[in-house]
Amino acid sequence: MKWSWVIMNGFSNVPVPRLGKLMVLCLFLGWAMALTGCGKKLPETDPKGFASSAPGKVYQVPDEKNPNPLPDEKEPGVPESLAPLRDKLNLAQLLDTALQINPTTQAAWEQARAAAAEWGAARGTYYPTVTADVRGSGGNLSQSSSLGLFRGVFGEIGIGLSYLLLDFGGREASAEWARQALIAANWNHNQSIQDLLRNVPQAYYQYLGNKARVDASEASLKEALTSLRSTEQRKQAGVSTIADVLQARAKADQVRLDLVANRGAVQVSRGQLATAIGWPANTSFDVAEAPEEIPLDRMEQNTRDLIDLAVRGRPDLAAARAAVRQGEAELRKSESDLWPKLIATGNVGWTGVDGKISGLDFRDNEPNYYGGLALQIPIFEGFSLTNRVRQATASLESARASLRAKEESVIADVWTAYYTVHTAAQQVESSETLLVSSEESYAVSLARYRAGAADVVELLNAQSQLAAARAQKVEARTSIFTSYAELVHAIGAKLPADSLNELSLSKEKGDSSSDDQ
Repeated sequence: MKWSWVIMNGFSNVPVPRLGKLMVLCLFLGWAMALTGCGKKLPETDPKGFASSAPGKVYQVPDEKNPNPLPDEKEPGVPESLAPLRDKLNLAQLLDTALQINPTTQAAWEQARAAAAEWGAARGTYYPTVTADVRGSGGNLSQSSSLGLFRGVFGEIGIGLSYLLLDFGGREASAEWARQALIAANWNHNQSIQDLLRNVPQAYYQYLGNKARVDASEASLKEALTSLRSTEQRKQAGVSTIADVLQARAKADQVRLDLVANRGAVQVSRGQLATAIGWPANTSFDVAEAPEEIPLDRMEQNTRDLIDLAVRGRPDLAAARAAVRQGEAELRKSESDLWPKLIATGNVGWTGVDGKISGLDFRDNEPNYYGGLALQIPIFEGFSLTNRVRQATASLESARASLRAKEESVIADVWTAYYTVHTAAQQVESSETLLVSSEESYAVSLARYRAGAADVVELLNAQSQLAAARAQKVEARTSIFTSYAELVHAIGAKLPADSLNELSLSKEKGDSSSDDQ
């Protein structure tokens, strides 16, 4: 009440009607109630109360403030069209689904669309700016006329036009900057598709490889149990010791432990495949088995041809080039700001007045228009224009250096991926030969051990060698598919779904070294 009295007392010497004082009092009371908030804290009066009181203390968010999941947060599952095949999906179907729902490519696509709209906005400076202005007022306007108090209405309608005639290339540079930003965004979108076409096949074949490791571990476990039974039979016959049985049992337990680990890896890799597609990791699905045979035909291109193809076609490298051109446009724009700008302006409108001045009727109704030219000359702006030129120059040099680094990275990617594929192809052949030899060695060692011509160490060594040979074959087969996907990604070429099932790799060893010189 004391504050209210002071406020009202402050207006007591002002010729305000009693009704006006009551309105001021009501406004003040409403403002005071809003501040108190009926006992609730308000962020404008106590913002610290809406955050944690200490760095290590968790802030308890009120339940009503916890947002519900947004529609975009709801992960899609296996589409209805693929539901009958959810347990035998092939790579082509997985890729097609990923291209439709993967959030990474979706985000890159939207960014490209936003860049296209930004380019369109930047080109808006090539057109004149037209604005409309409508004004009106009425009442007792004591300052409106030197003849006395004006009572009535006043209206004004106008249309203004402004057009940039000359700015020494600044407008063109701004539009070019936006165009290069669009080009970079489109290349980045293409790169996101390239990444997807690499990540999904690699996850697919990694998942198949882990399933093959489980099969290999199960076969190794059967052999380990066979060896264990042989040691137990020899012990019962009195021609072996308990030490042989314990060694064979320890070996079987080790193989069983590897089998458990490989089964867990299958589940992990299936979740990784689902994530690469754009599904939740716990989506229920399975894939078709990979083809048993791997065609290993001659690859025609050498590394020089593949590097040239990558330099021309890699989307991320093209985006880096667009960034350099974008920096050049930004430098031209900054330099143009140092020069004058010529602007054409114009306005056409209508003014109307209807009222009384000192008891006399007053009416006026007439159009008005004007046009002209404006020359804006920058004289001094605190060295900001000059420093913007310096900033643009440094940014351009940085973009050029990044482009050179990207080119070197692309060449290194192709070089590494090319020889990884060739190494994997050779490892497939070697691993198949090694597996045949290991199977024969184990069979001979088992027969020798049963006949008493070999000890348990020889048998377990042959068994370990056979298990390792199986694992190496699985690893080589997995590597040849995943490394081929990496090579296609490094080149920047498109990756058809069937191409991974129809690889064309060189069977000759070392034939590419001479071609690369």
